[in-house]
Amino acid sequence: MKKILYIAVLTLLSFNAFAQELKFSDPEVLRCALRSGDFNEDGVLSKAEADSLTVLNLTVYRIHIFEVKTYEDLKKFPNLRKVWLGESELKTVDLSANYKLEFVAVQSPNLSELVLAVGCCPQLVTPHSEGALTIKRVYNDNDPNSIWYR
Repeated sequence: MKKILYIAVLTLLSFNAFAQELKFSDPEVLRCALRSGDFNEDGVLSKAEADSLTVLNLTVYRIHIFEVKTYEDLKKFPNLRKVWLGESELKTVDLSANYKLEFVAVQSPNLSELVLAVGCCPQLVTPHSEGALTIKRVYNDNDPNSIWYR
């Protein structure tokens, strides 16, 4: 009886851990997020760890240059305050889900449009001359303050 109960508990715990693991479409974003936010160092980024991540650097780590193919995974970090966007062929990056941003550094000269949440006014550092980067604003339904902008 104890053995069956033990197996049931292990199965439930492993299922719960699996359910909490986030899936990423870009391995470079996952690699950087694990480096910054895998607090229990288990090699898996849980929802709780993603929710507590506030700083993410997607540029260079030692000799490894990150080449991000999509920034869609950044939507998994609702409390992100500072982000460094690395080299990319992307023309547009949507950061509207990250309405708490205070700082955004853009490294790629290919980027021509940055989408931010209405009311989100981070400090921007870009390689562009003034006016070369278009900032588009959209409403974020997850931002409790966005009602003031509607």
